[in-house]
Amino acid sequence: MAAGEEPDAISVRQLASDVDRTVPALYQHFSSKPELLIAAATRALDDMANLVAAELSAEVDIDTRLRRRAHAFVDFAVEHPVPYQLLFMTPPSDTSTSSLDIMMASVGFHALVDDLAAARSAGEMIDADPTEVAIVLWAALHGVASLLIAHPHLDWPHDLLDRLLDQHAYGLAPR
Repeated sequence: MAAGEEPDAISVRQLASDVDRTVPALYQHFSSKPELLIAAATRALDDMANLVAAELSAEVDIDTRLRRRAHAFVDFAVEHPVPYQLLFMTPPSDTSTSSLDIMMASVGFHALVDDLAAARSAGEMIDADPTEVAIVLWAALHGVASLLIAHPHLDWPHDLLDRLLDQHAYGLAPR
């Protein structure tokens, strides 16, 4: 799925070609085009999360880990707007699986929760549920990503994401 491409403009034939399969082969596994597109977008998000996990495998500083995950998520959104929009900006046609369910099932979300739990255990974060903190942080990251995608030509501060992370971290610091 190419940057700048709208989900409706993506053909199943194009997707089949991208993964070196035939259209009938794809429909053996997916019942509809939206289901196929969501699966492809989820795979792209999980691939990004796995790459970040590998990069962070030796990193012990929790702040560095959280910031790297945040930057990777926003970078993914800006560099791959179609998968991002499919996962987080398109109402699901099948309400049995929400974007929040997809997000929480992703590799990256669980790693974020684990990092926040480690921060809480180390006394580097207030005593708050790491999953709830992760949801709030992910919502803030989604806001930044959505604005950068929808309004790429605005004169955003070059450190917009870092400012958001600093403010979020300050609010979570133990007092």
